[in-house]
Amino acid sequence: MALSADGDTVASGGWDGAVRLWDSRRSHSLAVLRGHSPVIGSVALSADGGTVASGGADGTVRLWDAATGQQRNVLGGRMPWSRGIALSADGHLLATGDKDGSIRVWDSRSGQCLVVLEGHTSEAWGVALSADGRRLATGSLDGTVRLWDTSFAMPGRGGHLAERRVDSGDSPATPPSGGRCLFVLEGSPGEVWGVALSADGRLVASSGGQDRTLRLWDATAGRCVATLEGHTAEIWNVALSADGQLAASGGSDGTVRLWQTNTGRCSSVLQAHAAGVCGVALSADGRWLATGSVDGTVRLWDTVSGESQAILEGHTNVVWDVAMSGDGRLVASGGGDGAVRLWDSTRRVELRSLCSDRLYERMDITGLTGVTAAQRQALMALGAIGGGAKVLHAARPWLPHGKPGR
Repeated sequence: MALSADGDTVASGGWDGAVRLWDSRRSHSLAVLRGHSPVIGSVALSADGGTVASGGADGTVRLWDAATGQQRNVLGGRMPWSRGIALSADGHLLATGDKDGSIRVWDSRSGQCLVVLEGHTSEAWGVALSADGRRLATGSLDGTVRLWDTSFAMPGRGGHLAERRVDSGDSPATPPSGGRCLFVLEGSPGEVWGVALSADGRLVASSGGQDRTLRLWDATAGRCVATLEGHTAEIWNVALSADGQLAASGGSDGTVRLWQTNTGRCSSVLQAHAAGVCGVALSADGRWLATGSVDGTVRLWDTVSGESQAILEGHTNVVWDVAMSGDGRLVASGGGDGAVRLWDSTRRVELRSLCSDRLYERMDITGLTGVTAAQRQALMALGAIGGGAKVLHAARPWLPHGKPGR
């Protein structure tokens, strides 16, 4: 799920292979974008809401015009499943992290792959671009974070380049016109599940998954400046304020921790939820925080006082993801119940629920035989009823956008 910076447009991807666009102000569907089959793994939206990118289990990445609902490009034909997607603020540059560990950088206007960045040896789940698109951070299940120079793709720095491959072991003298790895950041003993990048591209935060730590990296020097400990279980996701001064981490211990990145000090431990925290989102100035959980609730927080501002109920299943407008006034949440809900964070009320009928909406599967438990859960995720108790996963969740939390 993704939200434009002004909060006017919401994009969501589902199990049925469709990307849906919503007008958050007028509470109606703008378009249903079909082409993937079957599951959408990740969705990104440009800051102005004009460009949508989606990655699916069918091995394609697709670009859409949000104003017309038309598909602009299918990128690369069949590729390994893109686990992470990031768009530059202007929507001109797209980065995708693939199941085979490769990173592809695309010109979203022409649909051309500018470069394939190689070096990760396992799935790349974390992908983040700086606001100007000149720096790219990627995190992988191989335990490394890699920083890449993507300034070659900016206006006036090349144009239509032939696709080439760059390995992270290449010399720093590699011409910037082809993209180069600036740093390989090592130190996480296990998988890296998520990365966040400050707007200026100078600070990277990475969640270390099973080692229960958050790491902060100086992206200009390529060194770890802090290893932040405190979570008692896996860290599923991380977010940074635009200026990089505040980090928020959430995990399966049900807590969210707020960190002052200049000192590495934990400023607040938020006893956030009764179960794991799947999504965290900060306003651009870092003043407000939204969290979503396996317990089915969304919570709003004041990061200065560390106080809970509201418990927002309405979802009937796991809240997989949350997003917040730049000014923090609008929060969007996506749940396992198939609904995208919009919340007014100042009045602390639900504005509307955006729902479309899923493939098997309201189909009664009571007494259905010949299907496995996993198949029954999949049918329920697509709208079927009567399949038994709803599934609220207590273990590490597989999220619609392809990684645990964000």
